[in-house]
Amino acid sequence: MIITIGRQHGSNGHIIAHTVAERLGIPCYGKEIPELTAESSEFSREIMHAYDERRVSTYVAPSIHYFGVSEGLSLNLQVANAQFDTIRRLAGEGDAVFVGRCADYVLRKEPKLLRVFIRADDEFRVHTLAERKGISESAARKLLKQVDKDRASFYRYYTDQNWGEASNFDLVVDSSSLGVEGCVRVILAAAEAFTAKA
Repeated sequence: MIITIGRQHGSNGHIIAHTVAERLGIPCYGKEIPELTAESSEFSREIMHAYDERRVSTYVAPSIHYFGVSEGLSLNLQVANAQFDTIRRLAGEGDAVFVGRCADYVLRKEPKLLRVFIRADDEFRVHTLAERKGISESAARKLLKQVDKDRASFYRYYTDQNWGEASNFDLVVDSSSLGVEGCVRVILAAAEAFTAKA
């Protein structure tokens, strides 16, 4: 069973994904993907993190400005493809939960794939992020907008689909309504039903 979890920033998606994986006794890969890709590719950790889920149309890592915009975009594509190869390799090793990074699209041909998206209302996300990072609510609101735009652009560029669109997922849950534990229970129930059906 492969579970992919897309998430809005500040929706507690990362916590939910790791809790689901822990309950199932399987690995969870999110922020670990750039690290693992750096270990098995020619790209440094700095490059991997600089391009991780970033807007493709405008972002060029500060350390490589001298490449110019066109080379920067080309490098962005190479980095993303290296991450996608890592996701496929890890999925080939057994059951796992993957967070973000277009994993739902990259692994779309997997026979036992449950695609989940976690959303939350804006005020909940602002409060969650402000508390987690120790920043003001106005700064949190600005950060949410930026990260969501980055993720939407990244997803759109590599999948030609709209990020967070319900039709791209088997299950969409609202963490501001259900809480972390409620979302975990719903995802586990869906995974059990999905496995039973398969």
